[in-house]
Amino acid sequence: MKTVENTGEIKLARTLGLGSIILLGVGALLGGGIFTLLGPAAGLAGPGLFLSMLLGAGVAFLNLQMYIALGTTFPRAGGGYVWVKKGLGNFQGFLAGWLDWFAHSAAAGLYALSFGFYAYELIKILFGRDLNINILSLEKIIAALVVLVFGYFHWRGSKTSSQAGNVIAVLLLVILGGFIIFGAIKILGSPSASFGHFSPFLPTGILGVLAATSFFYIAFEGSEIQVQTGEETKDPKRNIKIGLIASWAIVSGIYLLISLIIIGATRDGGPIWQVLAQWGEGAIVKAAQSFMPLGQFIMIVGGLLANLAALNATIYSSSRVSFALARDNNIWSRLASIHLSNLTPHLAVIASAILILIMVIFLPLFDVASIASLLFILLFLQLNIAGINIHFKWPDTQWAYKIPLFPVLPLLAIIIYAILAVTMIQVNATAWIIAAFWVLLGFINYFAYAETKSREQFETGIVYEEAVRIGPKTGKRILLPIAPHLSLEEIKNLAENAFVLTSKYDGELVIVTIHEIAAALPLNPAMIEEGLLQREKEIFAQLHQWVEEYNKKTGPEVKNINFHSLILIGRDIVDVLLDVIKMEDCDLLALNWTGYVEGQDAILSRKIDRILRESKCDLLVVKNPRAPRSILIAADPSGRGPYAELLGEIASAFKNYYKSSLYLLGITAEEVPVYLKPDPSPVLAALKMKRKDFNEITFAHSRSITRAVLREIKEKNIDLLVIGAARPKLLKEIRVGNLAEELVKSAWCSVMIARGHEGTTEVFWKNMLKKIIPKAKESI
Repeated sequence: MKTVENTGEIKLARTLGLGSIILLGVGALLGGGIFTLLGPAAGLAGPGLFLSMLLGAGVAFLNLQMYIALGTTFPRAGGGYVWVKKGLGNFQGFLAGWLDWFAHSAAAGLYALSFGFYAYELIKILFGRDLNINILSLEKIIAALVVLVFGYFHWRGSKTSSQAGNVIAVLLLVILGGFIIFGAIKILGSPSASFGHFSPFLPTGILGVLAATSFFYIAFEGSEIQVQTGEETKDPKRNIKIGLIASWAIVSGIYLLISLIIIGATRDGGPIWQVLAQWGEGAIVKAAQSFMPLGQFIMIVGGLLANLAALNATIYSSSRVSFALARDNNIWSRLASIHLSNLTPHLAVIASAILILIMVIFLPLFDVASIASLLFILLFLQLNIAGINIHFKWPDTQWAYKIPLFPVLPLLAIIIYAILAVTMIQVNATAWIIAAFWVLLGFINYFAYAETKSREQFETGIVYEEAVRIGPKTGKRILLPIAPHLSLEEIKNLAENAFVLTSKYDGELVIVTIHEIAAALPLNPAMIEEGLLQREKEIFAQLHQWVEEYNKKTGPEVKNINFHSLILIGRDIVDVLLDVIKMEDCDLLALNWTGYVEGQDAILSRKIDRILRESKCDLLVVKNPRAPRSILIAADPSGRGPYAELLGEIASAFKNYYKSSLYLLGITAEEVPVYLKPDPSPVLAALKMKRKDFNEITFAHSRSITRAVLREIKEKNIDLLVIGAARPKLLKEIRVGNLAEELVKSAWCSVMIARGHEGTTEVFWKNMLKKIIPKAKESI
C-alpha cells in the first residue's frame, strides 16, 4: 500500500466544483430529515411539525452565517474542529473535533441502519411476503455491508464518491418533488378533511415542538459536511458560500412543504400525527401509499437513495475530521497519511468506517439518531462561540463574508442551541449518557496521547537547552524571552529584574531566545544566522554567572534561583511563546518592549492580545529596565483596578531588594473639592499593602492622568513607574490600554505595565463577589 507519511505539510487535492458542493449538502440533509426521522418527529410535535421545521431552518440559517464566514475565510479539512481550535485554544479545539468525529460517525450509522430498514421493505415487495428471518439482524447486516461499500468508495477518492452522490441527490429531488405535487393535489381535492388533521395544532405544547426540533436537527448538519470540503474545493471563497446557501434554501423549502403535506394528505384512522409516530422511519413510505401512484415503491427507492447519499456525505466528513485531528497529533498521527495514488486520507477513512460499524451493530436507530443530533447541537454551539472569539481575536482578518448584525445573530444561535441541548434530555437521556462517555474517552486520549505528542513537537524546536530542572515546579515560574538584538547591558538589567521577581515568588526562571524561520525555509537550526547561535550560548553562560552573583548577594535566607535556558526556532514568535508558556507551565511572562513588543509605530502590538487571550499567564512589559532608587505606583484611588494586587507584589519586590523609596499616586477628578482629603484605604487594600510601606501617598487632581503622572515623576525624580493595564472588556481586544501606552511613550524613567491573565468573566465575578460579600477593612 502506497502512502505519504505526515513528514511535512499535508494538503488534499482540489477536485470539487460548485455543483458537487450543493448536491453534497442536499444529499446529506435529505437523508436524515425526511426518510428517517419524520415519523418520530411528528410524534413529538404533533400537527405542529411545521413549526419544528421552521425553527430548525431558522436556527440552521443563523448557524449558516458563521459557517459561510469561517468556511470561506479559512477553508481547511476539519471544519468546525479547526475553527474552534483557532478561536478557543487547543483543548477546546480537540474536544470539538472529537465530538465532530463521533457526530458524523453516528450520523453515518443512522443512515446505514435506515438503509437496512428500506432495503428490507424492498425485499418484502420483491418476494411478496415477509421473510421468515430476524428482521433486526437482517437490517444490521445490510447496514454493515453498505458502510463497507461506501467506505471503499472514499478510500478510492473524493471524485469517485462525489460523482455517485451527485447522481443520487438529483434522483432524490425528483422523487420528493413528486411526493409534494401529488400530496398537494390530494389536499386541494378534499381541503376540509385535510385541514382537520391539523387540529389540535399543538397537542404536546411548545415543549413538543422544541423536542422535535432537537431530535430532527441532524437533518440540518449538511453545512458541516460541505465546509469539510474546503481544502478540496475549487475557488472555495465563492463555491462554499453559494453552495451552503443554495443547499439550505432547497432543503428547507422541501422540509417545510413535506411537513405540511404528510399531515394534510395522509389518510388513515386516528390522529394522523400519532399514526405517523407508529410508522416510525417508514412514515413517509406509508403516507405516500394513500395519495401517490406507486407511492410505496417509489418512496422505498427514494429512502434507499436518500440514505445512500447521506451515508456517502457523512463517511466523507467523518474521515476528514479524523484526518485533521491526526494531522495535529491529537489522535494517532498515522491517520493523517495520504494515499499516494488516490490522494485520500485512507487510514482515516478506515478508522471512521470501523467506528460507524460499531454503532451500527450495537445501538438501535433511535439512540444513534439522538446521539448524532445532540452532538451536532453541542458542536454548533461551541462553533458560534469560537467564531465570535475569532472575529475579535484577529481584528485585521480580511473576511470573505461578513455576518449581518454581528455579533447578534451568532449570540442568538448560541441561546437557541443551548435550549435544544437541554430539551434533548427529555427526548432521549441515553444520548447524553453515551455522549458523556465519549467525552471521557476524549479526555483520556488528550491527556495521555495528545499532550505527550505536543510536548514532543515542542521539543523538536529546541536548538539548545541547559540546566534542565529536577523535581516538581516550585512557586511561580517566570518566562523571560530575550530578543537577539539586545545589548549585554540591556540583557543584564532585564535579567536582574526577572531575578528579583523570581525570588519574590520563591519560583523558577525560564529564559529563552526565539528565532523565526520563514515558511519557505526548513525548520532547521542551520537557518539561524552564522555566529548568532554561539553568541547566544555565551549570553546564557553570562546569565548563569549573574544568577550565581545574585544568589550570593541575597544570602542563604533566600532560596537560590532555579534557572533554565532554551534557544528555540519556529514559524511565529507568538506561537513559540505560547508553546513555551503551556509546556513549561509559566505563570508570568516578562517582555522588554524594545524586544518582542515594539512595532513600527505602536508600542504594544496585537501580538500581545493573542498571548493574553490564549494563555493563563500574567504579563509584565518593561521599558528601560534598571536598578531603581525610587518607585512610583500609579493606581486607581478607589481600588477598583483589576490588577492592583499584582502591582503591589511587583513594587514590593523591587523596594525590598533595591532598598528603594516607594511612592503611591492616585488621580481623582478635578471636580472633587480639594479640601476633601481622599481615603487611601481602598487602594491600599487592593494593593495588599499598608501605609507604612510607602514614603509618601499622594492624590492628584487632574483631568489628564498622563500629565499628572509625568508631573509626579519629575517632582520626585522617579526611576521606575509601575502601572496596571486596562480592564478587559467583553468582545473587545485585550489591550494594555491607551493610558498605559501613552505613559510608556512619554515617561523618561523605567516603566513596568502589569496585566493579569484574568478574562472578562473572571474579572466580572470577582468584582461581583466584592460587592456581595463585604470584606473586613484591613488594619492600616
